[in-house]
Amino acid sequence: MAEVLTPDCPLCGEPPMMVLGGGTQAFCATDGCRMFTWNPALSRSANLQAADFIDLSPLGGDGDDS
Repeated sequence: MAEVLTPDCPLCGEPPMMVLGGGTQAFCATDGCRMFTWNPALSRSANLQAADFIDLSPLGGDGDDS
């Protein structure tokens, strides 16, 4: 298992709902958090730099990407 550098979501700080891949892929299930998955073996900074954010709002949302 990889060394854990970012055990909690690098964006909202909540613990992951699930970790896979020998500790290299974690999933955030916090409502309103735009970080879906991150690599706990990377630093918080590296995870945020590599992030691609997705919009999971229902169709007809306000379209705000912030």
